[in-house]
Amino acid sequence: MSFAQERLWFVNAAAPESPIYNVPLFFRWRGEVDPGALHRALLAVVEKHEVLRTTYQDRDGERVQVVGEARVAVEVVSHAPDVEARRGFDLATEPPVRCAVWKGQPDGDAVLLTIHHIAVDGWSLPALFDDLGTAYDAEVAGRRPELGELPVQYADFAVWDRAGLDDQLLARRAAELAEVPTGLKLGGARPVPAGFHSGEQHRFTVPAATWEAVGELARRLRATPFVVLLAAWSEVVGRWSARDEFLIGAVTANRTHPAVEDLVGFFVNTVPLRCTTRPPTFAQRCAELRREAFGSMTYQRIPFDQLVARTPGRGLAEVGFALQNMPAPDTARWTAPDVLPTGTAKYDVLLIVEETADGVMGTLELDTELYPAELGPRLAGDFAALLGHAVAEPEAPLAEFALPNGPLERPRPLPVSTVEIDRGDLTEPERRAAELFRAVLAETGVEIAEPARNANFFTLGGHSLLAVGMLARARREHGAVVRPSEFLAEPTVARLGALLRAGTEKSEPAAADDGPRPATSTQQRFWFLDRIPELRAAYLVPTVVHFPSDSGVEELRDAVDTVLARHPSLRSRFHLDHKQKRVVRTTSGPPARATVTDARGWDEGKLSDHVAELCWTPFDLANEAPVRAELVLVATGVRLVLCAHHMVVDGASVRVLLEQVAAVVQRRELPEPVDPAPVGERGDASELIAALEGAPTDVRLPHDRPRVSVQSILGATCTTTFAEAPALRAVAKESGCSTFLATVAVLAVALARRSDQRDFLFAFPWSGREHPDAVGMFVNTLVLRADLRGDPTWREVLDRVRRSASVAYRAADVPFDEVVSALHPQRDLSRPALTPVYVAAEDEWRPPLGGELLPLDPLAVKYELELTVTETPAGLRLTAAYQTDLFDDTTIKSLLADVTDVTTALMTNPDGPACEEKLR
Repeated sequence: MSFAQERLWFVNAAAPESPIYNVPLFFRWRGEVDPGALHRALLAVVEKHEVLRTTYQDRDGERVQVVGEARVAVEVVSHAPDVEARRGFDLATEPPVRCAVWKGQPDGDAVLLTIHHIAVDGWSLPALFDDLGTAYDAEVAGRRPELGELPVQYADFAVWDRAGLDDQLLARRAAELAEVPTGLKLGGARPVPAGFHSGEQHRFTVPAATWEAVGELARRLRATPFVVLLAAWSEVVGRWSARDEFLIGAVTANRTHPAVEDLVGFFVNTVPLRCTTRPPTFAQRCAELRREAFGSMTYQRIPFDQLVARTPGRGLAEVGFALQNMPAPDTARWTAPDVLPTGTAKYDVLLIVEETADGVMGTLELDTELYPAELGPRLAGDFAALLGHAVAEPEAPLAEFALPNGPLERPRPLPVSTVEIDRGDLTEPERRAAELFRAVLAETGVEIAEPARNANFFTLGGHSLLAVGMLARARREHGAVVRPSEFLAEPTVARLGALLRAGTEKSEPAAADDGPRPATSTQQRFWFLDRIPELRAAYLVPTVVHFPSDSGVEELRDAVDTVLARHPSLRSRFHLDHKQKRVVRTTSGPPARATVTDARGWDEGKLSDHVAELCWTPFDLANEAPVRAELVLVATGVRLVLCAHHMVVDGASVRVLLEQVAAVVQRRELPEPVDPAPVGERGDASELIAALEGAPTDVRLPHDRPRVSVQSILGATCTTTFAEAPALRAVAKESGCSTFLATVAVLAVALARRSDQRDFLFAFPWSGREHPDAVGMFVNTLVLRADLRGDPTWREVLDRVRRSASVAYRAADVPFDEVVSALHPQRDLSRPALTPVYVAAEDEWRPPLGGELLPLDPLAVKYELELTVTETPAGLRLTAAYQTDLFDDTTIKSLLADVTDVTTALMTNPDGPACEEKLR
């Protein structure tokens, strides 16, 4: 790998699902797109550019590129582009490019070409899109694309890159940078744990007159626009950090070899540049930075990670800057591509200035775990204002120009001062707002006697973080939900009063405004299962998170209350409408509120019983909110017990809730709540039912005890890890299967080798989630057939499972009950309908705020056997949840050992017979 690729490979290895280095290129087609022609054209482009068909491996400690055959996925989809844009890449097994197409959109067909940054940079796009346009034109004309051959490939550059490392230059530059103080933080920064952080972008326009003046000043000073822009940005950074010397990471093209000028690949490098705010005028700043920027032409060959390695413990580029001035890609067939945001941040703060067809645009990208989101627009405003002033008056002292927004976190005054302001006639909401002003400002040492209607929170000494805390207090004391952005746009007593009035009305919706709506088919099924006493606890979704510190419990409780009140699904009440003979829901009921229990003096038995009661006590779905939360103080910290009914949450929703609790604690703004969409049209079940007909509606599992009349839900888990996950992925990919589907096939074979059954139905979940921040039950239960009849080879089994899954996916909107009614009408309560086996794939996930997920004890399970597959750095984790009334622990361990043995057999001889021999 090149040095640049190796840096991104390490990031991907540490967080395989992170989209932090996705490059999602979204563009509209001028006319209708032919997905088939587009697929063939992309294959031609991928064939030409090796880097687009390269995977990355760690072989005996050496990280290498593996150039493979041309392959690229092109799918016609209906889900939101941002969902597609934020899907991570598995760089070890899949090509670093994929394509999604939206047909029949109001503004014309749309395409999202998502490429991992390891294979592309901004300077690659003209060549990439020129080749794609040429290839597509040829395909629609019925010709074979002729793209020509490249004289060199990216792998050649990687060799030059490694050979060209100048160790003496590296050492000299590291010594120079060691003299500059690091740890650059702008006003209002808060400490956060290490890791990959969420981010937000704020886009703004650089006026044409300002951009023209930038070019004129650059020519007069014998500099470049890059230097002028960096000088302005460094002044803003200097003011917000209260530092007169610091480093800014400049993103450079690093295409220093003529042969790679038009090559697709990842060449860019980060070059730390020394910036000072000592020269008094802007012209002098530019002159000083011109010398530093000229040096960067030499330094851009120094790999950033090698530089960091020579300066351990120092952050060399917390704040970044990039000027995107590459040629625009060809747009004859499509609009200019937009790079969609991925919700992540590569730097603490990054400013990008870009020349586009619509003018010069700025993008301010912010790490929202380190800084509040509203900092982005304020920094952008300061940069635009200072740049406009500086290019107009480059010889004037910069100290005379005041930034319009100013630092977010102002030093708090130590002495207590009093500000006397005429109060005037205030409305009742304004009086509440004035009292909130007084109370929170008093905590900083500022006493306000009588704030007037137009009194400005920031003029009085407040700042944005204090404002966020004030709004949380408004919710606690007045029940008013106010978004920080709404107040910060106009931070006066009058504005807060109006928001308090509106927020109180929003937080207390009247039942008349929320008529009953039909429950989904899944909610209907769960409601009827809740009528069966033995099964009520099976459809609860409890989560227990342990936090190592019990400090800030009240703040955590407030955050939980805020989140629970925001989501309409969590305020649902369910009733049976006897006239319509169906279940309906309303969302006008009051939200649940978290409780706090001090269990620090309890023994382990009492604590376990209390947590179990919180986790498994059924809800009164007609009269109470279908969610509860409690903070339990224990000797080692605090445990958050969150339990909701499956009618209103799925697994992804629980993660959303916990992430949003963390966002409130960290003073980050939450997205607008999303109410699950009304019930849509049901899909056509005919193809699915035809594909499943004839299969047994039971599985011969190795029960240690017989079933009883009503199934038990008491369960336990057993886990094993299969270390050879990359090899399994490779074999599965050859048959067009995911690792999950390969595991389904392996489970079927393991069960077949224990009995004479050769045909299986397994249930598995499918999420219809369209919005990443929505909270609700979006999962439908699908059914997959694993047909092993006729002594198939492993490849034939994988192909059968893949085709069965494709049918199931096409019927993803068919209610599970409709499938059950057609295939298993004589079901009883002794076991689940259609199949006693459930399989699922799950991403590894850690709770925010340093929390740790605790295992549930006791555990309730819905199926007799539930196998969950999780990809982890250590391999494939297989977790079997099982009903303890039917199985002994040793039996499940034995079955998982069979699954591991059978997986090895698959990888060893994929062309051999799958069910050749029996096991045990």
